[in-house]
Amino acid sequence: MSAHDAMLDDVAVYALGALPRDQARAVREHMATCPECTAEYRRLKPAVDAVAYSAEACPDAASGAVVPSPRLKARIMDQVRGSAAVRRLSNVGEMRAVRPIVWPAYAVAAACLAIALVTTAFNISLNEAVNSSKSQLAQLDAQAKVLHRKVAAQSIELADLTSIDSQRYAFENGEVVRHGNRLYIAMQSMGTPPRGKVYQAWIMRKGGNAMTPSVTFMPDRSGVAVVHVPAPASQVVEVAVSMEPEGGSKQPTSKPAFVVKLT
Repeated sequence: MSAHDAMLDDVAVYALGALPRDQARAVREHMATCPECTAEYRRLKPAVDAVAYSAEACPDAASGAVVPSPRLKARIMDQVRGSAAVRRLSNVGEMRAVRPIVWPAYAVAAACLAIALVTTAFNISLNEAVNSSKSQLAQLDAQAKVLHRKVAAQSIELADLTSIDSQRYAFENGEVVRHGNRLYIAMQSMGTPPRGKVYQAWIMRKGGNAMTPSVTFMPDRSGVAVVHVPAPASQVVEVAVSMEPEGGSKQPTSKPAFVVKLT
């Protein structure tokens, strides 16, 4: 990872308001002279604000613990119902008109994960205030930093998936999304693989003549999966997914569920 890529990660954490004061000042000073990082911050901030707005917390009357607000579930279910409405539309023009407003199911899933991470980080911060042990504080601080990075990554992913500037390559029950040099596979209505089996992504690189293995993954209980493909999008010309033995394969052992050519 280059120094500038690391700075882009810091910009994402800064957008969450999770950087220490000195690092935050360094990011602001860098953005003053870097149009790319400034543009990344402006692109991420609305998504971060939306997640932060949704991740409300309130004290539980029975235990006194801090828990997510009951309104959170209602907001998420509203998004899911909106996604279902989009799938019922038969007119392509209507779908295009609604899409910028209603997130698809996989984007809602990404938002839910980001919300869960934010809530966990909030609880860790409360624990830090309660615990006086230096060793425990150091451990909690390390966990909080990891969570902040995860939330930053989820915020980038959510912004990429919902950006109108992203390139989309549709297939049945999903699409491949390319934003800049980042690449995602977003799927819904996926079946659960049999025991001992997983889904595996495959990519064809420019100039290649065969698919090469990428990450393995499992859908969630609702059949949704959002997969970040860890390869520069500019170098990938085809993407596929197949069912493989647990741990993955070096070559596909089953017929791909789909093959998408990126133009």
